[in-house]
Amino acid sequence: MAAPLIGILGAYGEVGTVAARRLAAEGRFRLRLGGRDPESARGLAAELGPVARATAVDARDERSLAAFAAGCRAVLNCSGPAYLLLDRVRRAAFAQGADYVDVMDDGTAPAPAGSRTAVLSAGLVPGLSGLLPGLLAGSMARPLRFTGAYAGLGALTHTGALDYLLSLDRGYGVPMGLWRGRVVPGALGTDEDFRIPGLPRPLTAVPFLTSEVAERAGALGLEETRWYNAFDGRALLEVLNRARRGTGRDLDSHAAELVRAGALDAAGRTPYHVLWGSLDGVGHGGAAVRRAVLIRGGDGSELTGEVGAFAVAEVCDGRVPAGVHRAAGVLSPRRVVDRLRAVVPGVVVAEEGGDAAPGPAPAHQAEEEGVL
Repeated sequence: MAAPLIGILGAYGEVGTVAARRLAAEGRFRLRLGGRDPESARGLAAELGPVARATAVDARDERSLAAFAAGCRAVLNCSGPAYLLLDRVRRAAFAQGADYVDVMDDGTAPAPAGSRTAVLSAGLVPGLSGLLPGLLAGSMARPLRFTGAYAGLGALTHTGALDYLLSLDRGYGVPMGLWRGRVVPGALGTDEDFRIPGLPRPLTAVPFLTSEVAERAGALGLEETRWYNAFDGRALLEVLNRARRGTGRDLDSHAAELVRAGALDAAGRTPYHVLWGSLDGVGHGGAAVRRAVLIRGGDGSELTGEVGAFAVAEVCDGRVPAGVHRAAGVLSPRRVVDRLRAVVPGVVVAEEGGDAAPGPAPAHQAEEEGVL
């Protein structure tokens, strides 16, 4: 029997390349590498060897997408901007009898899946971010209160900047929102002195309760949940605030400004991407317990690509039921975290409380950012 064929859209981009290399390394899949630049796709296919073939495809064209998805066991979408492509890649995959994984959330209502499976938000943020509450709740009798945050320092791609801006008004989350059995808008304020372990200075943390995290809070029965986007520098945050207020500038101009601001904040510093979460609850013995986790890597595209590759492998292996799901609701938090520990060089996963103790940080992390 032939190995399952996975079509990777946007395969030669920063995220897609990571996913393609990981799936090729597993040695049990065939890969169809797609994008509008066939030369770049062919270059990656040559690197990966006989398991990979390059195909030209335009994600904006339905006939092109149908031809790309035909014969695939699953399609992994690493292209973007997700909030402009919406669900057209997913619909094309379903029409060709393929399952679907997207490293982003396309911001649309779930389309009927029939017997097919779709996993959305299978990246870093969203994706890994939504897995933190379940990871921490795993050994608790009754999880109660969760606080989490994402902080990143490093270059933004133009596509990433577009999705960041578009997500602000596409139902991705609630600014200043809090979960208390339901979403409570405007309940929190900006924290100018927010601390994350291992980072050397306080961050500016803006409450933004994502739909992903709120969904997990409801599923876990949490009493209270807070989520923050934390900024290490002022330039990126100031551009975002101007974009929220609206200045009459077009989307591409705002995105270009966001890319420049990210580079300015990161100038002369070591790039990082950090997810941190803390959960208070009741242990199986009845005592109050607190668990915390910190996941840190140097390249956000690498973490996104690894989570996407893991998700599409899980779908192909039959571990995800039919229907349209967010990754945080159907992937095993423990299996994802263990995979990152095993395959991503330099990634740090530190856990405290419960039955998992934090390990020492690698020596190369003891730079200006501090040591976990």
